[in-house]
Amino acid sequence: MLHFPDINTVGFQLGPITIHWYGLLEIISFVIATVWLIRRGRMAHWNWRKEQVVDLEFYVAVGAILGGRVGYVLWYNLPYYLGNPVKMLAIWDGGMSFHGGLLGVVIACWVFARLHEQHAFLPTLDFIAPAVPIGLGLGRLANFINDQLFGRVSHLPWAMVFPSGGPQPRQPSQLYEFLLEGVLLLLILAIYSRKARPAGAVGGMFVFLYGVFRFAAEYARQPDIQLGFVLGPYTMGQVLSVPMIILGPVVIWWAYKGGFSESPESIPAVDK
Repeated sequence: MLHFPDINTVGFQLGPITIHWYGLLEIISFVIATVWLIRRGRMAHWNWRKEQVVDLEFYVAVGAILGGRVGYVLWYNLPYYLGNPVKMLAIWDGGMSFHGGLLGVVIACWVFARLHEQHAFLPTLDFIAPAVPIGLGLGRLANFINDQLFGRVSHLPWAMVFPSGGPQPRQPSQLYEFLLEGVLLLLILAIYSRKARPAGAVGGMFVFLYGVFRFAAEYARQPDIQLGFVLGPYTMGQVLSVPMIILGPVVIWWAYKGGFSESPESIPAVDK
C-alpha cells in the first residue's frame, strides 16, 4: 500500500496570481500540441501553414471547453444545474466531460473547415486527432496531483491512500488513464498518421482506441458520487464510450472503402 505524495497543488505564484498545476499543465499541453502540429503540418500529405495551425487550435480550445461543460451538465449533474442554472457558467468550479468536449471539437473543426476551404472537414479532424492525447495525458496527471478522480478501493501492492478518498487504499486510476489515454494513444496515433491515410481513418482510429481505453480504465475508477453506476455495473464514462467503440471501426472501414470523398491528397498545396 502506498500513500499519496505530499504535492502542492499550486504550480507557482506571481504576487496575487496563483497558478495551479491543473491550469499550468493544460497550458503546457496546448503549447506542446501546437508546436508539434506545426512541425507535422510541414509534411507533404498535410500542408498546413503555421498560422492555420494556430487558428485551428483556437477553434479546438473553444469547442473543447464549451462542449466539455455542456456534456458535464447534461450527462453528469443535470438535476443540480436545473435547480441552479447560473452554476452552469461556473467552469472554474470544475466539471468537464471529455465526451462532450470531443463533440465540441468535432463541431469546431467543421466550422473551421467551412471557413477555410483549403482544409476539408475530415482531413482537419485527422490532422488534430493525434495531438489530443497530449492534453488528455497531462490532464490526468493534473487530476492525480489535485487528488481527483481516484480509483476504487483495492488491495493491490500499488494501491494508494488518497486524502479525499478516505482511509482505504484505492487504485491510482488517474495514472492508468495517463498511460492509456495519454502515452499509449499518442504513440499509436503518431506512428499511424506519419503516412497519408484515407480521410477519416486517423480520426476513426482515435475514436475507437479512446473508447476502448476509457471503457477499460473505468473498471478501476471510482464512479461519480452524484451518479454511481448508471446501467447495471457500468459507469457513465463506459456508457458514453460504447458508441465510440462501435463508431470508430465503422469509420475506418468506410474510409478505406473510399466512402468519404475527401482525402489529404485532394487538398491544394499551400505556402509554408
